[in-house]
Amino acid sequence: MKNKYLTFSCGCKFPLGENNSVKFDTDVSSLNMECSKTWDLISEGNTKGCFQLESRLGQSMSKKLKPSNIEQLSGLISILRPGCLEAYRDGKSVSNHYIDKKNNLEGIDYFHPSLEDILQPTYGEMIYQEQAMRITQKIAGFDLKEADMLRKAIGKKKPEEMAKVKKRFITGCKKQNTVSKEEAEEIFGWIEKSQRYSFNKSHAISYAMNAYLSAYAKAHFPKIFFASYLKFAKDKIDPQQEIKELIRNASEMDVSVSTPDLRNLNRLFVVGSDDYIFFGLTDIKGVGNSVFDKIIQITEDGFDASKTSWCYILFRLLLKINSTAVKALISCGALDYLKINRTKMLFEYDVASSLTKKEAAFCETQAMEIDKLKNLLESLLDAPRVNKNRKIKINDAISMLKNPPYSLQDRIEWLSDSESSLLGAAISCCKLDSYDISMTNTDCKTFKKSHNKKNIIIAGEISGVNVVKTKKGKNPGQDMAFVTIEDSTGILDSVIMFPETWFQYKHHIFDSNVLVFVGNKTKQSDGFIVEKCFDAHT
Repeated sequence: MKNKYLTFSCGCKFPLGENNSVKFDTDVSSLNMECSKTWDLISEGNTKGCFQLESRLGQSMSKKLKPSNIEQLSGLISILRPGCLEAYRDGKSVSNHYIDKKNNLEGIDYFHPSLEDILQPTYGEMIYQEQAMRITQKIAGFDLKEADMLRKAIGKKKPEEMAKVKKRFITGCKKQNTVSKEEAEEIFGWIEKSQRYSFNKSHAISYAMNAYLSAYAKAHFPKIFFASYLKFAKDKIDPQQEIKELIRNASEMDVSVSTPDLRNLNRLFVVGSDDYIFFGLTDIKGVGNSVFDKIIQITEDGFDASKTSWCYILFRLLLKINSTAVKALISCGALDYLKINRTKMLFEYDVASSLTKKEAAFCETQAMEIDKLKNLLESLLDAPRVNKNRKIKINDAISMLKNPPYSLQDRIEWLSDSESSLLGAAISCCKLDSYDISMTNTDCKTFKKSHNKKNIIIAGEISGVNVVKTKKGKNPGQDMAFVTIEDSTGILDSVIMFPETWFQYKHHIFDSNVLVFVGNKTKQSDGFIVEKCFDAHT
């Protein structure tokens, strides 16, 4: 029987078949491997969530290499390994040599004519273990056992074993008389550096197939893709950052992610009937599986959140689960459909929490008919067995409802911070919404797609700063920074501040600060070179 799901190596499952969203089978051989939409997605570096390519480096390298077939994608996955990244020649890593040669930015050479047939498929670079083994066979006369010993010796990184293998290699090259001693020394050094933490080709090809499969799903079925991957965000080292990046990426692909909704009693992320991706209730910080199970238990006898008033939900549900979970549900927007300010709901919840169990039970019986808490408490004054002292307390509560001690309006900063804390990202609003950024001429999403290179003005909230030392220029070793900013449209993680600019503005660059940046787009990528920046005005 055909499998009902396509399961990825990360555990994500995609429904299969004509009655579901995904229209390809688990048999990868039947998949269209020449899908331009998929290859375009990879070439754009839109690989967040894609197997082996989801890291910042994977996204950057995908965009630089622009693979268009499985062979090139296999090469990309191989050059992301430490061996190729850390093996330098002529001041450039094997990874960058491979990219530049593939893109005709650098001439292809094979170091020695005898190596051309081995290195030709990979633009003259040694990126697979098999290539190193074949080279030792061809120019040093190694048999398969000896070639494999070289591979193992490199993997173990034991100096004494490497010394033995190297001696055998140099001696073999001399006997074969294919290359000089100096060339043999250089080739061995090349093998040793590039083959540390490297892949064999079959391994790389299988990884490439998985990478293509996940990219295909992302390109054709983005809603299911993001809903699936968001379920696994909790398992990441930094779940909050993972959720934020996935949601921003979804927004860039016109996939909308909604705050949780009490009308949708889903445990985890799910694609709703209106094509929004809804947070699951257990995806809210402070609302675990035990709270979710209790909500289900309370609502089993016909409770319908979509057809009930705020007061009924308050007394029927919210007073029966712990306050941390209640405040999390309200603060993240799970009850926004009631069209009541979150601050007001929190305030009224605190007022209602001061009632006794018997008083709350009475209010629950009346809540279907009375939809305002003040009126509900007024009716409570006439209830039997409410003594004089309790009536005084209830009247005090009614007075508080009439004259709240603070504003019950929702501030954008509070909404944004609450959602970021509870969900991992601000969904319903953005901190920038409270700032005057009318002087800007682009946003994060538009910036990435725009061909404009000059006089760019963009505003964003700072969400990351990476200070590094310059390696080139007149004064190498100076501090510069790569800054990550975000707005409601997406994330821009390539805001570049060179030493002079960094020195001038570094005191403004810290997490959560909202700035307006002025500068230019880099020629070769979506990097943004900052010329100046200043605080956005509220």
